[in-house]
Amino acid sequence: MEIQDRPSDYPIPVRRVGFSGVLRRITIKSPEGHVQLTARIDLYVEVSPDRKGAHLSRNIDAINLLERIPEESWSLEGFAEALHKELLELHPYSSSAVVKLKTTYWVPAEFLDIKGLEPVSVRISVSGGKERKTYSTSVTVKGLTVCPSAQTTTSQLLGQGGLTPSHVQKVLLKGNVRSERLSVLRIEEMATCLWASLSAPSFTLLKRLQEGELILTAFRNPKFAEDVVRETVARLWCRFKDVLPPSSTIMAEVLSLESIHPQDVYAMAAGTPQDLAGIDCAPLLCKLGVNETQVPS
Repeated sequence: MEIQDRPSDYPIPVRRVGFSGVLRRITIKSPEGHVQLTARIDLYVEVSPDRKGAHLSRNIDAINLLERIPEESWSLEGFAEALHKELLELHPYSSSAVVKLKTTYWVPAEFLDIKGLEPVSVRISVSGGKERKTYSTSVTVKGLTVCPSAQTTTSQLLGQGGLTPSHVQKVLLKGNVRSERLSVLRIEEMATCLWASLSAPSFTLLKRLQEGELILTAFRNPKFAEDVVRETVARLWCRFKDVLPPSSTIMAEVLSLESIHPQDVYAMAAGTPQDLAGIDCAPLLCKLGVNETQVPS
Protein backbone atom coordinates (compact mmCIF):
# COMPACT_ATOMS: atom_id res chain seq x y z
CA MET A 1 0.00 0.00 0.00
CA GLU A 2 1.32 3.43 -0.99
CA ILE A 3 1.30 6.18 1.60
CA GLN A 4 -1.47 8.09 -0.23
CA ASP A 5 -3.73 5.03 0.11
CA ARG A 6 -3.40 4.83 3.89
CA PRO A 7 -6.12 6.05 6.27
CA SER A 8 -6.11 9.77 7.02
CA ASP A 9 -5.18 11.13 10.43
CA TYR A 10 -8.37 13.18 10.61
CA PRO A 11 -11.77 12.22 9.13
CA ILE A 12 -12.11 15.47 7.17
CA PRO A 13 -12.78 15.47 3.41
CA VAL A 14 -10.43 17.40 1.12
CA ARG A 15 -12.63 19.15 -1.42
CA ARG A 16 -9.84 19.93 -3.87
CA VAL A 17 -6.22 18.92 -4.24
CA GLY A 18 -4.09 19.01 -7.35
CA PHE A 19 -1.88 21.19 -9.52
CA SER A 20 -2.45 24.88 -10.22
CA GLY A 21 -1.00 26.73 -13.19
CA VAL A 22 0.23 23.88 -15.41
CA LEU A 23 1.33 25.42 -18.72
CA ARG A 24 0.52 23.60 -21.93
CA ARG A 25 0.33 24.48 -25.62
CA ILE A 26 -2.84 23.23 -27.27
CA THR A 27 -4.22 23.45 -30.80
CA ILE A 28 -7.89 24.20 -31.42
CA LYS A 29 -10.08 24.72 -34.45
CA SER A 30 -11.22 28.24 -35.35
CA PRO A 31 -12.79 29.96 -38.39
CA GLU A 32 -9.25 30.94 -39.44
CA GLY A 33 -8.00 27.35 -39.18
CA HIS A 34 -5.98 25.67 -36.44
CA VAL A 35 -4.79 28.02 -33.69
CA GLN A 36 -2.10 27.29 -31.11
CA LEU A 37 -2.71 28.65 -27.63
CA THR A 38 -0.74 28.64 -24.40
CA ALA A 39 -3.11 27.50 -21.66
CA ARG A 40 -2.71 27.66 -17.89
CA ILE A 41 -4.51 24.67 -16.42
CA ASP A 42 -5.69 23.86 -12.89
CA LEU A 43 -6.57 20.20 -12.15
CA TYR A 44 -8.08 19.10 -8.84
CA VAL A 45 -9.74 16.00 -7.41
CA GLU A 46 -11.64 15.33 -4.20
CA VAL A 47 -10.20 13.11 -1.45
CA SER A 48 -12.58 11.29 0.90
CA PRO A 49 -12.24 11.68 4.71
CA ASP A 50 -10.86 8.15 5.15
CA ARG A 51 -8.02 8.53 2.63
CA LYS A 52 -4.64 10.20 3.31
CA GLY A 53 -3.97 11.68 -0.12
CA ALA A 54 -4.22 11.63 -3.91
CA HIS A 55 -1.72 10.43 -6.51
CA LEU A 56 -1.05 13.87 -7.99
CA SER A 57 1.27 12.68 -10.76
CA ARG A 58 -1.84 11.24 -12.38
CA ASN A 59 -3.05 14.78 -13.01
CA ILE A 60 -0.14 15.28 -15.40
CA ASP A 61 -0.85 11.86 -16.90
CA ALA A 62 -4.33 13.18 -17.66
CA ILE A 63 -2.91 16.14 -19.58
CA ASN A 64 -0.82 13.74 -21.64
CA LEU A 65 -4.01 12.46 -23.26
CA LEU A 66 -3.20 15.12 -25.86
CA GLU A 67 -0.69 12.66 -27.27
CA ARG A 68 -3.45 10.13 -27.92
CA ILE A 69 -6.10 12.36 -29.48
CA PRO A 70 -5.57 14.35 -32.70
CA GLU A 71 -4.87 17.98 -31.86
CA GLU A 72 -7.19 19.26 -34.59
CA SER A 73 -10.20 17.71 -32.85
CA TRP A 74 -10.08 20.09 -29.88
CA SER A 75 -12.28 22.94 -28.85
CA LEU A 76 -11.41 24.61 -25.54
CA GLU A 77 -14.57 23.21 -23.98
CA GLY A 78 -13.93 19.76 -25.43
CA PHE A 79 -10.36 19.76 -24.15
CA ALA A 80 -11.49 20.66 -20.61
CA GLU A 81 -14.22 18.01 -20.74
CA ALA A 82 -11.74 15.33 -21.85
CA LEU A 83 -9.34 16.27 -19.04
CA HIS A 84 -12.13 16.09 -16.48
CA LYS A 85 -13.16 12.64 -17.68
CA GLU A 86 -9.56 11.42 -17.62
CA LEU A 87 -9.03 12.72 -14.07
CA LEU A 88 -11.95 10.68 -12.76
CA GLU A 89 -10.70 7.60 -14.62
CA LEU A 90 -7.19 7.94 -13.15
CA HIS A 91 -8.48 8.73 -9.65
CA PRO A 92 -11.17 6.05 -9.09
CA TYR A 93 -11.27 6.93 -5.38
CA SER A 94 -12.45 10.49 -6.18
CA SER A 95 -16.12 11.28 -6.67
CA SER A 96 -15.55 14.69 -8.25
CA ALA A 97 -12.93 16.70 -10.11
CA VAL A 98 -12.35 20.26 -11.29
CA VAL A 99 -10.60 21.45 -14.45
CA LYS A 100 -9.95 25.16 -15.08
CA LEU A 101 -8.34 26.45 -18.25
CA LYS A 102 -7.16 30.03 -18.79
CA THR A 103 -5.77 31.46 -22.00
CA THR A 104 -5.60 34.55 -24.21
CA TYR A 105 -7.45 34.38 -27.52
CA TRP A 106 -7.06 36.89 -30.36
CA VAL A 107 -10.36 38.03 -31.83
CA PRO A 108 -11.03 40.22 -34.89
CA ALA A 109 -12.69 43.43 -33.66
CA GLU A 110 -14.50 45.94 -35.86
CA PHE A 111 -15.99 49.32 -34.91
CA LEU A 112 -16.96 51.94 -37.49
CA ASP A 113 -14.09 51.69 -40.00
CA ILE A 114 -11.63 50.53 -37.33
CA LYS A 115 -10.40 46.95 -37.46
CA GLY A 116 -7.98 45.14 -35.20
CA LEU A 117 -6.98 41.78 -33.82
CA GLU A 118 -7.53 42.20 -30.10
CA PRO A 119 -6.66 39.98 -27.10
CA VAL A 120 -9.47 38.66 -24.90
CA SER A 121 -9.15 36.58 -21.74
CA VAL A 122 -10.86 33.18 -21.81
CA ARG A 123 -11.66 30.87 -18.90
CA ILE A 124 -13.21 27.42 -19.28
CA SER A 125 -14.10 25.15 -16.38
CA VAL A 126 -15.67 21.74 -15.83
CA SER A 127 -16.55 20.55 -12.33
CA GLY A 128 -18.51 17.73 -10.73
CA GLY A 129 -18.68 13.95 -10.95
CA LYS A 130 -19.25 11.44 -13.73
CA GLU A 131 -23.03 11.78 -13.74
CA ARG A 132 -23.52 15.48 -13.10
CA LYS A 133 -21.21 18.27 -14.20
CA THR A 134 -21.21 22.04 -14.42
CA TYR A 135 -19.67 23.73 -17.46
CA SER A 136 -18.59 27.36 -17.52
CA THR A 137 -17.28 29.57 -20.34
CA SER A 138 -16.10 33.12 -19.58
CA VAL A 139 -14.76 35.81 -21.90
CA THR A 140 -13.36 39.16 -20.72
CA VAL A 141 -12.84 42.18 -22.98
CA LYS A 142 -11.66 45.75 -22.49
CA GLY A 143 -13.46 48.88 -23.59
CA LEU A 144 -14.80 52.20 -22.36
CA THR A 145 -17.96 53.81 -21.07
CA VAL A 146 -19.11 57.42 -20.98
CA CYS A 147 -21.10 58.49 -17.90
CA PRO A 148 -24.64 59.60 -18.89
CA SER A 149 -25.25 61.36 -15.56
CA ALA A 150 -22.23 63.65 -15.84
CA GLN A 151 -23.06 64.30 -19.49
CA THR A 152 -26.60 65.41 -18.53
CA THR A 153 -25.22 67.67 -15.80
CA THR A 154 -22.69 69.39 -18.07
CA SER A 155 -25.42 69.85 -20.68
CA GLN A 156 -27.53 71.70 -18.10
CA LEU A 157 -24.58 73.77 -16.85
CA LEU A 158 -23.60 74.78 -20.37
CA GLY A 159 -27.19 75.30 -21.49
CA GLN A 160 -26.73 73.21 -24.60
CA GLY A 161 -27.45 69.74 -25.89
CA GLY A 162 -25.43 67.44 -28.07
CA LEU A 163 -22.02 66.00 -27.22
CA THR A 164 -21.33 67.78 -23.95
CA PRO A 165 -18.40 66.74 -21.72
CA SER A 166 -18.47 63.74 -19.40
CA HIS A 167 -16.00 61.47 -17.68
CA VAL A 168 -14.81 58.31 -19.42
CA GLN A 169 -13.86 55.00 -17.83
CA LYS A 170 -11.74 52.09 -18.97
CA VAL A 171 -13.79 48.99 -18.21
CA LEU A 172 -13.22 45.26 -17.95
CA LEU A 173 -16.35 43.38 -19.02
CA LYS A 174 -16.80 39.64 -18.44
CA GLY A 175 -19.54 37.49 -19.90
CA ASN A 176 -20.13 34.01 -18.49
CA VAL A 177 -22.35 31.13 -19.56
CA ARG A 178 -22.84 28.29 -17.09
CA SER A 179 -24.86 25.12 -17.66
CA GLU A 180 -25.08 21.42 -16.89
CA ARG A 181 -24.58 20.44 -20.53
CA LEU A 182 -21.49 20.83 -22.69
CA SER A 183 -22.05 23.61 -25.23
CA VAL A 184 -19.28 24.82 -27.52
CA LEU A 185 -19.66 28.60 -27.70
CA ARG A 186 -17.68 30.61 -30.22
CA ILE A 187 -15.25 32.87 -28.37
CA GLU A 188 -15.36 35.36 -31.26
CA GLU A 189 -19.14 35.68 -30.99
CA MET A 190 -19.10 36.06 -27.21
CA ALA A 191 -16.45 38.80 -27.44
CA THR A 192 -18.43 40.63 -30.14
CA CYS A 193 -21.53 40.57 -27.91
CA LEU A 194 -19.53 42.10 -25.07
CA TRP A 195 -17.93 44.86 -27.15
CA ALA A 196 -21.33 45.81 -28.58
CA SER A 197 -22.64 46.36 -25.04
CA LEU A 198 -20.10 49.09 -24.19
CA SER A 199 -19.99 52.75 -25.19
CA ALA A 200 -17.08 51.67 -27.41
CA PRO A 201 -14.44 48.92 -27.53
CA SER A 202 -10.75 49.64 -27.07
CA PHE A 203 -8.14 48.99 -29.75
CA THR A 204 -4.42 48.32 -29.61
CA LEU A 205 -3.76 50.73 -32.49
CA LEU A 206 -5.72 53.89 -33.33
CA LYS A 207 -4.72 56.55 -35.84
CA ARG A 208 -5.70 60.15 -35.09
CA LEU A 209 -8.92 60.24 -37.12
CA GLN A 210 -9.94 56.80 -35.86
CA GLU A 211 -9.34 57.95 -32.30
CA GLY A 212 -11.57 60.96 -32.85
CA GLU A 213 -14.34 58.90 -34.45
CA LEU A 214 -14.26 56.37 -31.61
CA ILE A 215 -14.49 59.09 -28.93
CA LEU A 216 -17.36 60.91 -30.66
CA THR A 217 -19.29 57.68 -31.14
CA ALA A 218 -18.75 56.71 -27.50
CA PHE A 219 -20.10 60.09 -26.35
CA ARG A 220 -23.23 59.46 -28.43
CA ASN A 221 -23.63 56.16 -26.59
CA PRO A 222 -23.24 56.89 -22.84
CA LYS A 223 -23.90 54.00 -20.45
CA PHE A 224 -24.02 53.25 -16.75
CA ALA A 225 -22.35 50.08 -15.49
CA GLU A 226 -25.88 48.78 -14.88
CA ASP A 227 -26.75 49.32 -18.56
CA VAL A 228 -23.66 47.43 -19.65
CA VAL A 229 -24.26 44.26 -17.64
CA ARG A 230 -27.97 44.12 -18.47
CA GLU A 231 -27.35 44.56 -22.17
CA THR A 232 -24.56 41.98 -22.12
CA VAL A 233 -26.77 39.33 -20.53
CA ALA A 234 -29.58 40.09 -22.97
CA ARG A 235 -27.31 40.04 -26.02
CA LEU A 236 -25.57 36.79 -25.04
CA TRP A 237 -28.99 35.21 -24.55
CA CYS A 238 -30.19 36.37 -27.96
CA ARG A 239 -27.05 35.12 -29.66
CA PHE A 240 -26.89 31.68 -28.04
CA LYS A 241 -30.44 30.91 -26.88
CA ASP A 242 -30.95 28.13 -29.43
CA VAL A 243 -27.96 26.11 -28.17
CA LEU A 244 -28.29 26.61 -24.41
CA PRO A 245 -30.17 24.13 -22.18
CA PRO A 246 -32.92 25.34 -19.80
CA SER A 247 -30.55 24.91 -16.84
CA SER A 248 -28.20 27.62 -18.14
CA THR A 249 -27.32 30.86 -16.39
CA ILE A 250 -25.91 33.86 -18.24
CA MET A 251 -23.96 36.37 -16.17
CA ALA A 252 -22.13 39.62 -16.85
CA GLU A 253 -19.71 41.50 -14.60
CA VAL A 254 -18.11 44.87 -15.21
CA LEU A 255 -15.30 46.61 -13.35
CA SER A 256 -15.22 50.30 -14.20
CA LEU A 257 -11.86 51.95 -13.48
CA GLU A 258 -13.18 55.36 -12.50
CA SER A 259 -11.41 58.44 -13.80
CA ILE A 260 -12.79 60.98 -11.28
CA HIS A 261 -12.98 58.79 -8.17
CA PRO A 262 -10.24 57.00 -6.20
CA GLN A 263 -12.55 53.97 -6.00
CA ASP A 264 -13.93 51.85 -8.85
CA VAL A 265 -17.44 50.74 -9.80
CA TYR A 266 -18.54 47.09 -10.02
CA ALA A 267 -21.82 45.71 -11.38
CA MET A 268 -23.17 42.21 -11.99
CA ALA A 269 -26.33 40.89 -13.62
CA ALA A 270 -27.53 37.36 -14.36
CA GLY A 271 -30.49 35.62 -15.93
CA THR A 272 -31.83 32.19 -16.85
CA PRO A 273 -33.68 31.22 -20.04
CA GLN A 274 -36.93 31.57 -18.11
CA ASP A 275 -35.99 35.12 -17.03
CA LEU A 276 -34.89 36.21 -20.51
CA ALA A 277 -37.49 34.56 -22.75
CA GLY A 278 -39.48 37.77 -23.29
CA ILE A 279 -36.60 39.92 -24.54
CA ASP A 280 -36.89 41.46 -28.01
CA CYS A 281 -33.74 40.19 -29.69
CA ALA A 282 -34.04 41.99 -33.04
CA PRO A 283 -32.38 45.32 -32.03
CA LEU A 284 -29.67 43.55 -30.02
CA LEU A 285 -28.74 41.26 -32.90
CA CYS A 286 -28.99 44.09 -35.42
CA LYS A 287 -26.08 45.84 -33.72
CA LEU A 288 -24.04 42.66 -34.32
CA GLY A 289 -24.91 42.75 -38.01
CA VAL A 290 -27.02 39.58 -37.88
CA ASN A 291 -30.70 38.72 -37.76
CA GLU A 292 -32.51 36.03 -35.80
CA THR A 293 -32.35 33.57 -38.70
CA GLN A 294 -28.54 33.61 -38.44
CA VAL A 295 -28.40 32.64 -34.77
CA PRO A 296 -26.49 29.35 -34.24
CA SER A 297 -28.62 26.27 -33.66
